[in-house]
Amino acid sequence: MSRAPWLDGELEYRSFGTPGAPRAVFVLRTGAVATTDPDPRITSGHDVRIVAIGLDAPELEDPPAFGGQTPAGLTVDALKDLMEREAPETTVGLVGERSAGPIAVHLAAAMGARVDRLALVGVLSPTDALSRDMQTPMLDDLQARTLVLIGEGGTPDAADAEWYRDRIPAAQVEVVDAGRYDNAQGQVTLSSAWETVLEHVAPGAARR
Repeated sequence: MSRAPWLDGELEYRSFGTPGAPRAVFVLRTGAVATTDPDPRITSGHDVRIVAIGLDAPELEDPPAFGGQTPAGLTVDALKDLMEREAPETTVGLVGERSAGPIAVHLAAAMGARVDRLALVGVLSPTDALSRDMQTPMLDDLQARTLVLIGEGGTPDAADAEWYRDRIPAAQVEVVDAGRYDNAQGQVTLSSAWETVLEHVAPGAARR
């Protein structure tokens, strides 16, 4: 486990996959499994280095106020510094799962062309008009090719996915079959969609 400075504490992250691989993918998640490999078998089949970062409150507080001195805005700044340190002067892939999704979106927008691929897994659209109004201009300028993954018949649903697809210039939606869900709440998770996610954020990295 490694740590990066953040406010008066630290962000925890872990690297796994292929050391020194030319392609790096940064993964933002929450909870006890945030810094674990979503599926080691699938990861080992790709020439890619994964940097998994665990986020939790207060890192996720006030996501609509990105760019200001809120915990979420400061977290984005810390993530930018971490990305620069772990993958200097290269383009990278970025993944945001569920409640970490909005920060992944903002980080991708803030990094510009440095993040060329983005995957959002089970991410809800903003729930109020103010949040939607504040996020829309940022999404309009997002350069990354974006994959929005939702679960069949679950939450988030097609309306959430379409909200992102309609606002991100290079976005596509994919629905994960309900038979692949791997949690008791019937929600799509990064583990259940890891192969699809890696194929998107690390194109051409599969070992032959």
